[in-house]
Amino acid sequence: MKKEKALFQTQKKIIFQIAFSLLFVALGIFFLQQERSEIYHVKEAIEHANVYWLSLGVVLVFLFVLVQGFMYVFSFKAIHKKISLLTGVLLFLKRNLISVFLPAGLLTNMAFFNNEVERKEKVNKTEIYVASTIFSISSILTGILFGLPALVWLYFKSSLSNDLLVGFGILIVLVLLIVGLIVDLIKKGRVYRFIEKHVPFLFQVINDFTSRDKAFSKAYLLTVVLLSVGIELIGVAHLYIAVKAVGGVPSIAMALVGYSIVVLILSSSPFLRGIGAIEVALSFALTVFGFTTAAAISIVFIFRFFEFWGVLLLGLGAFLSKRNNLFIRLLPTLLLFGLGIVNIVSAITPALPDRLRPLLEVIPLYAIHASTWLVFFAGFAMLAISVYLLRGLRNAWRAALVLSALSLVAHLTKGIDWEEALLSGVVVLSLLYQRRYYFIKTDIHLIRRSLLPGLIVVATALLFGTIGFYFIKPVHFNADFTLWDSFQEAVTSFLLLNVDLTPVTRFGHQFLYGMHMVGILTMGFVLFLLLRPFIHTPERSEEEERTQALQLLEKYGNSSLDYFKTYFDKYFWFRDKGEGFVAYKVTRTYALALGNPVCDNKTLGEVIKEFDAYSSRVGLRTAYYRIPERSKEVYEMLGKKLLPIGEEATLNLETWTLEGKHRAAFRNIVNKFTKMGYVFKANVPPHKAPFLQQLHAVSESWLRDTQRSEFLFSQGMFSEPELKEQVLFTLEDPEGKIVAFVNQIPDGLPGKTNFDLMRKTEDAPNGAMDFVFVKMFEFMKEQGFKKCDLGMVPLSGIDKPNNLQEQVIKLAYEKIGQFGHYKSLRSFKQKFDPEWHMMYMAYNSSIDLIFLPSALEKVVKSRS
Repeated sequence: MKKEKALFQTQKKIIFQIAFSLLFVALGIFFLQQERSEIYHVKEAIEHANVYWLSLGVVLVFLFVLVQGFMYVFSFKAIHKKISLLTGVLLFLKRNLISVFLPAGLLTNMAFFNNEVERKEKVNKTEIYVASTIFSISSILTGILFGLPALVWLYFKSSLSNDLLVGFGILIVLVLLIVGLIVDLIKKGRVYRFIEKHVPFLFQVINDFTSRDKAFSKAYLLTVVLLSVGIELIGVAHLYIAVKAVGGVPSIAMALVGYSIVVLILSSSPFLRGIGAIEVALSFALTVFGFTTAAAISIVFIFRFFEFWGVLLLGLGAFLSKRNNLFIRLLPTLLLFGLGIVNIVSAITPALPDRLRPLLEVIPLYAIHASTWLVFFAGFAMLAISVYLLRGLRNAWRAALVLSALSLVAHLTKGIDWEEALLSGVVVLSLLYQRRYYFIKTDIHLIRRSLLPGLIVVATALLFGTIGFYFIKPVHFNADFTLWDSFQEAVTSFLLLNVDLTPVTRFGHQFLYGMHMVGILTMGFVLFLLLRPFIHTPERSEEEERTQALQLLEKYGNSSLDYFKTYFDKYFWFRDKGEGFVAYKVTRTYALALGNPVCDNKTLGEVIKEFDAYSSRVGLRTAYYRIPERSKEVYEMLGKKLLPIGEEATLNLETWTLEGKHRAAFRNIVNKFTKMGYVFKANVPPHKAPFLQQLHAVSESWLRDTQRSEFLFSQGMFSEPELKEQVLFTLEDPEGKIVAFVNQIPDGLPGKTNFDLMRKTEDAPNGAMDFVFVKMFEFMKEQGFKKCDLGMVPLSGIDKPNNLQEQVIKLAYEKIGQFGHYKSLRSFKQKFDPEWHMMYMAYNSSIDLIFLPSALEKVVKSRS
C-alpha cells in the first residue's frame, strides 16, 4: 500500500494532466453537440448579412484580439516586466480557447500556457500569475461596470431572475475578496501569516514577489483598466453592427443594454461561457426593443460570431500556427490516408441518381467509368504513399499531390461527388502548405538496377495471364478467347479493370482473383521502387581533410566532444566560404552532427544554416546531438526545437582533494587497495604491443561481462593505434596483472582534460574504478589541468518537465528498468561532486522525434 501511495505521489501530476485532458475531450464533444444548431444558424445568418457591416465587424474582431494582447503587455509592465505584443496576443487566444471548457474560465485559465511565456520572455511563474491576475481582475471590474445597466433595465422590465442576481452578487463578492487578499498579502496581514505557517511552498512564491524593491506601476494599472473598457466598447459596437448587418435600425441605448445583458450572463455563468443562455436572453431583449423573433435570432448569431466563434477560431489557429507543429506535420499524411479510404469506398458505391442524370448529359458513360476506376486505383496508391509521405520523401509528395488533384477532378466527373472533391482539395492545400518538409530523394540508382527485374515480373505476369485465358475452357467464363482477346483480358485483369468479365465457375473466380493479386503485388513492387529513399553516402574523408579539421579544432575547438569529431567514423562537411566544419554521420534519411559545428562563435548560426541547406540538397534531415546550454539561443533563433537528453559532468581539479569528512569513503578505498598491494600507474606514450595486448584482454573481459558491444559517434572504441599515443592509467594487482584501465584524451578547452574508455576485468575488486579515478585526478592535477570532463549521463537532470517529451524522458529515467544503469552512472559520477550542465538534441520538427531514436542507434553502432 505504501508503494502504491508513493507511486501515486510521484506520478500525480501526470495522472491529473491525463484526467484533465480526458475531461476536456468529453467537454469538447458535449460542447459541439450542444452547439450544432447554432453553428448552422451562424452560417445561414452570415450568408444573408450586409457584406459591408459584416466586414467591419470582422475588422473589430481583430482589433478586439489586439487590445487583449495589449492588456497582457501592460499587465506585465505594471509589475516592471516586458513581454512582446505577439506573446500577449497568443496568450490571450490560447487561454480564451481553453477557458470555454474551464469552470470560471476567466480566472482559472491563468494556470495554462505559462511555460511558453516563461521560456520566451524570461519571466518567472510568480510574475506571470501576478500579471494574469491584474488582467483578469481588470476584465471582471469593467464587466461589473457594464453589467449594472442591464441589472437596472431588467429590474424595471420585471425580468430579473434570482439566478442572475445571485451569480452577479457572488462575482462582486469574489472580486472584493481577491482585492482584500492582495492588500493583506502586501501588508503582510493575517492571511499572509497563515500561509507562512501552513503553506510554505505558496508562501515562498508570494514572498518572492512581495519582497521586490519595485511597487506596482499605477499608470500601467490604469492603462490596463482603460484597455479593458475599450474591450467592452468593442462588444457594444459588435452588437450595433450586427443589427445593421441584418438591415435593422439600432440605437446606442439598445446596444449598451443588450451587451450589458451578455456581460451579466458571462459574469454569472461558471461554465461554457454562457453558451445557450446568452442566445436566449439577448434574443428576448431584442424583441422587447421591437425586433421580430427571426430578426433577433439572426442578430444574436452574427453577434456571437463576432464575440465568440470568431475569436475561438483565431484561438484554434494560434495552436496550429507553427509549421512544425506535430499535428500540422502529420496532417497531410493523415488526410491522404483518409482520402485513400474515401476514394475506395466512393468507387465501390453507386453514384446518386439525381447527380448522375445531369452529368450524363455532358460526359459520356465510359468517361464516368474511367473516373471511377481512377478514383479506385488512386485510393489504393494513396494508402501506400502515405507511409512514405510520413518519412518526408519528395517523390511521395509529388505522387500524393498528383493523385489528390486527379481525385478532385475525378470525383466531380464520376458523379458530382463534391464532398469527396472538397476533401481532395483540402489534401492538395495541406501538401502545398507543408511542401518544404518533403525533400528526401528517391534512390535513382536502385530504380535503374531494379527496372529490368521489374519489367521481367510484369512481362511474366502478363504472359501467364495470356496463356491462361487462351487455354482456359470456355465453361469457366462462357467465352472462347482468341490470342488477342487473351492478351487484352490479361492486361485488364492485371490492372483490375475487367468489369465486364464474369466467371461462372469456382476455378474461374480463383483464376481471376489470382490475376488481380498478381497485379496488386506487382504494382506495389513498382511503387516501392519509385519511392524508396535515396541513401546519401558522402565520400570517405581523406587524410588531407582530417588534417584541415584538426587545424580548425586547434583554432576554434571548445567542446569535450572535439576529440571524437575527427574520429575515423565521421564525415566532414567544410564551408565553401569562410572557416568551419561539421562532423557528422548519415543514416537513410538523417545527417546527425556531433555537437556544434567547429567555427567562430560569431558565425555559428550561419554555419548551421549552410549545413542544413547542404543536407536538404542531398535529401537528408539534420539533427545536432549533444548541444551545450550556452548554444541554445542560436538554435532557437533558427527555429529549431531542443530536447534535453542528459547532463554532462565536469570536475573542478583545482578544488579536488581527499581531505574532509565527505571524502572519507575515498580515503578508505585508497588505503584498502594500497594494503592489498594494488598499484596505480600513469603510463605515458608511446606504448609497446605486449602492453596494449594486456589492455585488449581487459577490454574484451569488460565487454563480455557487461554484455555490451563497442559504441561510437560520441565515444571511442578500443583501438591500438589510438591508444598507443595516449596516456593510459592502469591498475595492477600484486602479481602485476592489469585489472582496470582508463585512457586520457584531449579536450577542446584550454586547461581541461578528458578521458574515454573506463574498463575493468570481471575479477577486479569492488571499488577498483573509484581507486583509479582518485589517483587519475591527482595525476591530472599535478600535470596542471584545472578541470576534467566526466562525460554525459543520458536522460538525467530533468527535474521539472516542460512538455510531454520531457515528461516521458523523466519517467523513463526514473521508472523504467531498461534505463536503470543511467541512474547508477550518475550516482558514480556524483560521488566526485562535479558541476552538471544540461545537454540537448537540436532538431527541426516534432515529427523527427519519431525517427531520431532509431537513427541515433544506427550511428552509434555503425563504424562507417
